[in-house]
Amino acid sequence: MLACCALAGCHRAPPVTRDALVGSYVYKSEDPEGKATDHEWDHLTLQADGKYDLVQGGPTKAKSETTGIWQFYGGDPAEVDLDHSGYPVQIKGGEVRLMIDYDVGIWFAKAK
Repeated sequence: MLACCALAGCHRAPPVTRDALVGSYVYKSEDPEGKATDHEWDHLTLQADGKYDLVQGGPTKAKSETTGIWQFYGGDPAEVDLDHSGYPVQIKGGEVRLMIDYDVGIWFAKAK
């Protein structure tokens, strides 16, 4: 097994840093249907100065905007807290995800 890891380049993902989280995020869902949702306008911006801007809404849900302070907590998994809401951080296929719901398969994905 050790030889497999050595040959395959087995390595642990580098730890998530606060700087890597700064940026704009869009709402993503694993729902295979490409229909309009109440989250069509959802997007999140994490600023380097510790402030965030969260816009939510869609065709059947009123648009709202929330601003506040975000915090980063390292660990496994790392977590981003927007005031009192926590989002575990996941890196998958090079995409930074702030997980909203693992069971349903929804998250904020950092825009590239």
